[in-house]
Amino acid sequence: MKKPLFLACSLAFSLALSWSATAAPGAPVELTPEHFAQLDKDKSGGISRDEYEQFMRDAFKKLDTDGSNSLSKEEASKIFTPEQFAAVDKDKNGELSLDELIEQVMRDFDRYDSNKDGILQP
Repeated sequence: MKKPLFLACSLAFSLALSWSATAAPGAPVELTPEHFAQLDKDKSGGISRDEYEQFMRDAFKKLDTDGSNSLSKEEASKIFTPEQFAAVDKDKNGELSLDELIEQVMRDFDRYDSNKDGILQP
């Protein structure tokens, strides 16, 4: 099953907080049952838009190690390639805001939600 580039990267971004750093930055990620369960907070069997967005917001806060409310290229380099960083950095200021990140990952969530029910299935 192929995921859009940014959804795969955003999953890597969110799940990297609980993984040991074994995968290459920006590498496509396949959700294991354990990772899926981590995102499925209400144990409904699917990841809702709300669950996904909240997880991404929490992940952003954890990666923002300097507390600047943005991700520097260095902070984001754990997950994004320079090209991916540049694509998400819409205002081209060299930092990723929470809004920039959320806009992209939620657009990718919607793209990957093939039946448009607001739930990602395993």
